[in-house]
Amino acid sequence: ELKAKIRAKPGCSLHGSLPCTVWSSWQKMAVHRYGPNYAARLDKRRKRSIAMLNDFIACAELALSLGGEVSFEWPRNCSAWLRPELIKFIERNQLYTAEVDGCACGMVNKDGEPLLKGWRFLCSSKRQAVSLGALRCQHEAGYRHAEIVGPETKKTEQYPFSLCRTMLSSLFGCHK
Repeated sequence: ELKAKIRAKPGCSLHGSLPCTVWSSWQKMAVHRYGPNYAARLDKRRKRSIAMLNDFIACAELALSLGGEVSFEWPRNCSAWLRPELIKFIERNQLYTAEVDGCACGMVNKDGEPLLKGWRFLCSSKRQAVSLGALRCQHEAGYRHAEIVGPETKKTEQYPFSLCRTMLSSLFGCHK
């Protein structure tokens, strides 16, 4: 069990990134298109997602109570950011927010065109939030990024190496 591992390693860092598909803005269109049966299935999937979120929050609270750091990520426009339990967790632990753009981390499509992919991170570490927050789009105003559609969408679930490096180095003292 994860909680036992956290207790065995006080001061450990914990990062959460849960599936977000059920909270995508596309779900409104899918419910409209596919009707009540789809809505009922979506509701069941969202209940599982909420259970995972609550499990993460419980593990994160434990890690924090033992002197650890926590971070959590979902896409910037994910509707689940409005979940009351997540808002209370953020407020209770005074977490920092950082927004990250995929193009600033080297995220590109199969043709090498930059993808904007927007993430939002919660962090208990201010240093981590500041480091992640520096990863913002540097393209000129009006720049047109490649679209995240079709097979490209699944690929954007993975963090680029530079994002991983920033996350880890910011926690362990080498955040530049």
